[in-house]
Amino acid sequence: MYSIKLIDKLSLEIKRFKKLQVMFLGKENTGKVQAVDLQHYAKFVLKEGSILEKRLVLECLKSEIVMKERSISIR
Repeated sequence: MYSIKLIDKLSLEIKRFKKLQVMFLGKENTGKVQAVDLQHYAKFVLKEGSILEKRLVLECLKSEIVMKERSISIR
């Protein structure tokens, strides 16, 4: 359902967040990236992300987006 582009974007975001943690909180950077559910990531970005981030996530979808009766679904 999601392309490799979304997985790469997610990995970059996690690495960027880990760098931020090290810089501000002084936490140790282990370099390990834990598995994250892409569906939850996409939902989070679509709710909380900037317009550019939302657009990038939607571009990664290969399926058709359908809006019916005030509900959005993916075919």
